[in-house]
Amino acid sequence: MKNKLVIENLRHVYNDNQVEVQVLKDVNATFESGKMYAIVGESGSGKTTLISLLSALDSIQHGDIKYNGESINHIGKGVFRLKYVGIVFQSYNLIKYMTARENVEIALDFQKTKSNEKEMAYEILEKVGINRDEADRLVQKLSGGQQQRVAIARAMACDTPIVVADEPTGNLDEDTEGKILELFKQLADAGKIVIIVTHSQKVARHADAIVYHMRNGVLSKV
Repeated sequence: MKNKLVIENLRHVYNDNQVEVQVLKDVNATFESGKMYAIVGESGSGKTTLISLLSALDSIQHGDIKYNGESINHIGKGVFRLKYVGIVFQSYNLIKYMTARENVEIALDFQKTKSNEKEMAYEILEKVGINRDEADRLVQKLSGGQQQRVAIARAMACDTPIVVADEPTGNLDEDTEGKILELFKQLADAGKIVIIVTHSQKVARHADAIVYHMRNGVLSKV
């Protein structure tokens, strides 16, 4: 049976100088394991809020998000983030005083991996184009594109059934972009739900499932 992540009638409101701004308007969507999805939208369309809710980084106000029929509120936001969803942030969110390898090892440690975590971290980083020399550098010594690849490797190391990526190729050259998107497709082929949020139609074309478009808080199929 396929795993499913379902958004039901999701609404979200922010207060801006005592004026209510409806950021998400009755959003509905279904994501299944084994597929890579794309959500396309410009800045201010509601993408960031949707990512925060899908990743249990923000609290649901109205509606629900369910994984295999169970509300993530019932699962618990902390448990959901730890066990169910790996996040690739646009701002990387790496631990700056650690090396690339150590950032990935932390994710492996959370998974209580019994194998050699150091070697596993090297192997995962190699998959995203980070060699051993680069892996042993402090992440703040790496370029923006390299840090993005480390962030992707960390999400891969989490081995969660859901991967959510916010503009994962924004700082990468065209060749590396293609390789990274192929990695995401491999994760989907391995049975994960992969959701890429992007402003790029070019990136969205790599999705092998439904492409959604976000505009003014409304999510619709393309």
